[in-house]
Amino acid sequence: MNDDNGFGVPAGWYPDPLGLPQMRWWDNHGWTEHTTEARAPIVIQEAKLAWADDDPEVEELPTRRERRERERENYTDSDASFGTPAAGAPTADALLQLEPPSWDALPANEPAPGLLPMPDFLSTPQTFPTAPAEQQVPVASQPLLSHEGLHPEYGQTLIATATASAPAAASSAPFAHGTAPSTNTVGGWVIALLPIVQLLGTLLVVSAAGSGGTNVSIVLAILIAPYFISIPFAIQDQRALQRHGYQQAASWLWVLFTGPIYLIARAIRIVMRAGNGFAPILVWGALVLLQVGSIVAVPGLVISALPQVFADQAQQSIEQAATVFGPITSVKCPTPPATVMGQEFTCTLYRIGSGQTYKVTAALERQNGWIAWQVHDWGDYSMTH
Repeated sequence: MNDDNGFGVPAGWYPDPLGLPQMRWWDNHGWTEHTTEARAPIVIQEAKLAWADDDPEVEELPTRRERRERERENYTDSDASFGTPAAGAPTADALLQLEPPSWDALPANEPAPGLLPMPDFLSTPQTFPTAPAEQQVPVASQPLLSHEGLHPEYGQTLIATATASAPAAASSAPFAHGTAPSTNTVGGWVIALLPIVQLLGTLLVVSAAGSGGTNVSIVLAILIAPYFISIPFAIQDQRALQRHGYQQAASWLWVLFTGPIYLIARAIRIVMRAGNGFAPILVWGALVLLQVGSIVAVPGLVISALPQVFADQAQQSIEQAATVFGPITSVKCPTPPATVMGQEFTCTLYRIGSGQTYKVTAALERQNGWIAWQVHDWGDYSMTH
């Protein structure tokens, strides 16, 4: 017998290969001495498998026809009780030489073997009557192969063996094209849209402060607030993704490294299963570019947010320009000096030593892509020096 042919057939009751009017138990490796006429339901369980090496010195066995005739002569109805070896049962050697069962060998009106009952004798170790000692090998336990699907001749689904790794594999397997659940959540999009909230908040605060400038603590609050706002929304986002079927979604703890880091980790985990999920991080990046562009195009936003910083910068610039006229002077400019390109403002120059003061007119100009403070009129200071 080819030892590999029957390994795919599950353990169960099959028509006796000796041709007798009974069912014989196949243990997923070979035929056993157990026979029955019963038809009761079972679930396939673990069967113990016996392995034996081929020995060329073993005496040649009788042909299959001779074995059938011999079994018919020894068979009696009283010996065919459920799960009990019959008198004159074939030896282990004889059963190992028989061909394995085949789906095609079962009658169309018989139930599938995997749906029959488990016999009581499987709870105790199986023994064979006359196997030579030198051919016996240790019995190894091996789980049965899982069988799924419908058999065309029976129209019944075989019971599949559950494995511990099945849930984990299912939770990480990619979705088929067009079947991936939605990756859009409230938490994910709130984190992605925080840059535009920062920009709008800055505009409102600057507008409300007017020419008097903005308190630095308020500006810092606008810059830092998104970090703390992101934490609860990251928790909500992770839970929402798990409800959508993404059991291995990125942990919300990534948000402790800032919102964009969380969005990147989120996108990597989602794209592994759904093939998409980069939209929030792309939107966040686009809004950051918008923030930078707004600052460059309208530097008054930054000047109004940090008026004293830019007032000091204007004073230093005018002091440096005034050195061409002679003695060093000190300058005092308004806070903020100017917030719109081309807007002029008046600064006061103090001449060191004499205590004289002069009024000069300067303006906010664009230079090298950013801003510069240019003096338009030196007034009386240029005439006296």
